[in-house]
Amino acid sequence: MAMVVKNKYLFSLCAVGAIAAFTPACVTAGEGQQIHTQLDALDAAGKADRTAAAAERQKLADESAQRAKQLQDALESLNRASRKSGADLSVDLDKAKDDIAQLRGTIEVLQHRLEVAESQAGERDKKIDQLIALVGSRQKTVDTAEHPTDKAAIYTLALKKLEGGEHVRARELLTDFLARFKGDALAPNAQYWLGETWYVEKNYSDALVEFQKVIKEYKTSEKVPDALLKIGLSFQNMGDCANASMFFDTVMTDHKQAPAAKIAREKAAECKRK
Repeated sequence: MAMVVKNKYLFSLCAVGAIAAFTPACVTAGEGQQIHTQLDALDAAGKADRTAAAAERQKLADESAQRAKQLQDALESLNRASRKSGADLSVDLDKAKDDIAQLRGTIEVLQHRLEVAESQAGERDKKIDQLIALVGSRQKTVDTAEHPTDKAAIYTLALKKLEGGEHVRARELLTDFLARFKGDALAPNAQYWLGETWYVEKNYSDALVEFQKVIKEYKTSEKVPDALLKIGLSFQNMGDCANASMFFDTVMTDHKQAPAAKIAREKAAECKRK
């Protein structure tokens, strides 16, 4: 168990060295992705280290408790033997004394091992905390390097992150875009994709809130039919076909020519079959 922890920890240190080696003052997009991968590995290794160390300490503590119980049993045997008389007395006393001496020695060894394990765990936890702090620091470095100030670049990067499954990062970028450029021509799209970051995570309640903003704040946008459809789909996924059908019908009635109308018709039929 301890050897596994040690090997994993060495891997973690190697990963830190790798990060330090290829992290220049200005991080490129490709290097940023590499750092993200290394950070994920570090975080996983740190958690594995703590779990393995805790299991090893628990194992030692359980074994020590078991030996302590055996010692107590041996002491009781000695006590019983001391009350005997005759030829068996000497034999029983000698055996009980040998058992007690052996158990005491075993317990001392276990206690020493437990103390060493606790000390090593403290050092390990300290180093793991340092690694986690490094993870956070590197993450901020990467995010800063990947966060352009130009509106088109922010929007493009947000979609890239969303497509790559980095929903939280995409949400941060889109929120920043809307805070800076709410009146921009890309704002309706940004608002729609912000809702999508929640939708793909199956957080339909928050998705509804963001899609609703497309309809309220950007009424003439081409994204309105898509937002209406996604609201309907969110309700449907939440098991509320009554509300879902209302929005599907709105898409089919008010936006007949939009691509979303076809999907709305199919989903409305699904709701009716249910």
